[in-house]
Amino acid sequence: MSFEKFTVKARKVVVTAQEEARQLKHTHIGTEHILLGLLDAPDSMAAKVLHQLGYDKETAQADIAAVVKPGTEELSGHIPFAPRAKKTLELALREAQQLHHNSIGTEHILLALVREGEGVGAKVLGERINPISKIRAAVLAALEGSQDVATGPWPAGTPATEDTVSTASALAGGAPVGSHHLLEAMLRTENSMAARALRELGVDPDAVAAKIDELDPETTSDANPEESAARKMEIRLVDDEVHLILRDPTTVTNAKKVTELSNGPIQGVGPVAGMFVPLWRSTNQLLLQIQRMLEPEPEEEDGSAGGKVAKAVRTVLAPRLRR
Repeated sequence: MSFEKFTVKARKVVVTAQEEARQLKHTHIGTEHILLGLLDAPDSMAAKVLHQLGYDKETAQADIAAVVKPGTEELSGHIPFAPRAKKTLELALREAQQLHHNSIGTEHILLALVREGEGVGAKVLGERINPISKIRAAVLAALEGSQDVATGPWPAGTPATEDTVSTASALAGGAPVGSHHLLEAMLRTENSMAARALRELGVDPDAVAAKIDELDPETTSDANPEESAARKMEIRLVDDEVHLILRDPTTVTNAKKVTELSNGPIQGVGPVAGMFVPLWRSTNQLLLQIQRMLEPEPEEEDGSAGGKVAKAVRTVLAPRLRR
């Protein structure tokens, strides 16, 4: 299906839903994965509404695990939508049209999830939020103040613009989108006017990537503390141990203080193990994501927005990871 009318955040939800399905080794993207995708975007309207109603991603993961068991085989390439998930995304368009909105945001996907009603996503929500109609009321109340479709810099962008912004957001990861992310995304967006013009002017995408890596963002207006800290991180394999190294001054200072207070290293023993779970989960998700980028590129089964973004991100990042 086409995602041209989806906002950047809504597209990211769809991409994340596929990643959630892959991590659970499921052969189809279901409404449960869409729910996890919505909750993975904490600054989106959908996630904010669910948080206000006392529902977060950790709760959703536990609820879904109690209903749907993980698969048994590693998956690669495109994962298709299950019928109920596809219907949910189609209903999101209707929700946007009924509210006279030009774009489909995360709030419309959440409304559609509730409206579909029979999928795992709606059922686990209904178990926690009773009646489930509270969700619709909360979304409509939130829309009176603001909406995702009004927060983007391009209210009505072309498909190439939407692909560029989605790719830039994916390249930025958890950090703010910088001009360098937009530049690389622009160069990698297939059949866009910008990419064609730059290439005909002799601009080499690989040369641009090398120059971006060479420059220090701290000397530009694109500087931000998250990316600065991330650039000082490293993952190493030493014998049978994975070493996650952080060198930014803030983390080093905090680690020194904790080590002094605890009289030594902190280990995931007893109740402390639960505090380590988010770090373990994030590290494994990162390693799996990098693994998929470095493996031979699978053939795209369709020209979906998510597939285009994944291909562009792989093209930009894989050469750097192989250095």
